[in-house]
Amino acid sequence: MYIQKFRSAVTAAILVSGVMLSGSAIAANDAMMELLKVLRDNGTISEEAYSVLKNSAHADEERTNDKINKVSEEKIASVKKTTDKLKWAEKIKLKGDLRLRHQTEQDKGDGDPGRTRWRYRYRLGVEGQVNDSLKVGAGIASGGDDPRSTNETLDDQFETKDARLDYAFAEWKATDWLKVVGGKFKRKAYLWNTTDLLWDGDIRPEGASVNLAFKNSLGNSYVNAGYWVLDEFSSNPSDPYMFYGQAGHKWKSGDFFGNAAVTIYQFERLEGNAILAEHSSGGNTADTSGNYMFDYDSYGLSGEFGMNNVFLGDKMVAVFGDYIHNSDSDEDTGFAVGFKFGDKKVKTLHDWQFKYIYADLEEDAWLDFLPDSDRFGGATGISAHEFAFKYGLGKNVYLGLDYYDSESELPGSDDTQSLLQTDLVFKF
Repeated sequence: MYIQKFRSAVTAAILVSGVMLSGSAIAANDAMMELLKVLRDNGTISEEAYSVLKNSAHADEERTNDKINKVSEEKIASVKKTTDKLKWAEKIKLKGDLRLRHQTEQDKGDGDPGRTRWRYRYRLGVEGQVNDSLKVGAGIASGGDDPRSTNETLDDQFETKDARLDYAFAEWKATDWLKVVGGKFKRKAYLWNTTDLLWDGDIRPEGASVNLAFKNSLGNSYVNAGYWVLDEFSSNPSDPYMFYGQAGHKWKSGDFFGNAAVTIYQFERLEGNAILAEHSSGGNTADTSGNYMFDYDSYGLSGEFGMNNVFLGDKMVAVFGDYIHNSDSDEDTGFAVGFKFGDKKVKTLHDWQFKYIYADLEEDAWLDFLPDSDRFGGATGISAHEFAFKYGLGKNVYLGLDYYDSESELPGSDDTQSLLQTDLVFKF
């Protein structure tokens, strides 16, 4: 009988141990303790065996809990480490675009037989939030040292193409109404114009700018100002630079919207110094020594006025223009006027927009290394018609058509140029 009880106790112990080892992570639970009580009460195990097994179960529970706690602490530490990495990643923003272009151009009056090119443009930018009020950014872009072009032409037997630093800046948002930027940066947030009559869209000015914006009952008033470096001479301390100041007001009332601004430009150390010829399109007047004959201090006006939800039910229509006047020469005025209708921005499938611009820029109204390079090579002393159309092929993908019909207005010149660009653009 003792042997039989011993065998029963051993059997129960093996059963309990097996259940504890093969069960869940917690070795002892309410069901297990109830089982031990049943085995004790029906005489399968003795009171002594019940006590031993119960104590063993509690010991296993403590060891298991210690192990679970250790694993939990390790998992929590791992999750915290991953979360910290994600918090850092949240401070970093990447964006970019790729443009594939087919371009044809035909010049008349100078014997040029015309040209057809396949081109591409790739840009990638990154911004990092240093703290709540300070961020830094940088971007790379295809192209060479031309400040007005990030295009690369498909040519030269599959050669490796160039990519360069497009911008690098630090921006401090001091308050809700004041921000300051320094380095090489995108222009539009600190100097507003409605067209590219004066500033090619690829130009990234270098220096420092400030933006002040104030909300009021009439909309949003703003002031922009900056100091931008034009060049640096290693053998001449008279480096050219410019100041500008702009005051404007942006408003919206119902479906109506508008923006208007006046800008003052002051250029230093240009008149009487050598033409900044490295990227000049050859339009500005020079003396016999190759120096600027005029200064380019000037004032400009910019405006845009439009209405939403008036064209085909949900589209917008707007008219806009830019004006520049340099009081230091006879060929001293430039302007661009135009209109657009369709979607405000082409972002998704079937979005579209049409735009027309007429531009006239006299020879010394503006520095000739700054205007849109697609409008007669970025020259001054020209007039041009531009027709542009964009159509959305999907989210962040669109087809663009841009046609320029330009002519020179320089004395004795009858040069004309027609330029057609077909673009496929991908944004990310």
